[in-house]
Amino acid sequence: MLTNPSDLVAKAKATIHECEVSEAHGCLQTDTLIIDIREPAEFQRGHIPGALLLPRGLLEFEIHGLIQRASLDENKPPEEQDIVLYCGTGGRSALAAATMAELGYRNARSMSGGIVAWNAAGLPVETPG
Repeated sequence: MLTNPSDLVAKAKATIHECEVSEAHGCLQTDTLIIDIREPAEFQRGHIPGALLLPRGLLEFEIHGLIQRASLDENKPPEEQDIVLYCGTGGRSALAAATMAELGYRNARSMSGGIVAWNAAGLPVETPG
């Protein structure tokens, strides 16, 4: 039996931690890593200020190195790093948060509603260049 993408996302959301846009916004001035898992072209159109780009397709292969390079607290073990993941509307970031949990990260959250909800809340967005 095939599973459709929305069922897969719903299954992931049942097992992960999600945060609201307001909570993610409050993380901007902390040591929480904000990771945009969209594609580079999406990131170029606008992203959360200070967000790190790591496309979903590369997550499993590059997340450990990204955490090592970007962590602001060298005394905190990588698996304890506070992380907020986001995408366009929250589906890909939910799947990414489930993957992060499988990889051993205990404090990875998906931002509910993604950049669409962020924009709807009138929060700041950076565009390169």
